[in-house]
Amino acid sequence: MDFLTSPWFIITVVISIIVGNVAALKYLTPKNLDKLNKNHKNDLDRLLELDKKHQQEIKKRDE
Repeated sequence: MDFLTSPWFIITVVISIIVGNVAALKYLTPKNLDKLNKNHKNDLDRLLELDKKHQQEIKKRDE
């Protein structure tokens, strides 16, 4: 059980965890960014439409 507290074993475990996390991020990030960009564009489109409607209502009230 001494090998569990060995610095070499601990370093190996830490490096393997870091490499695994980096690999997971590299695999998942492009997919998530695509989803975020699509949702962001949809949200922007909705906001623009709502703003146009709101501006039209303001113009109608002012006239």
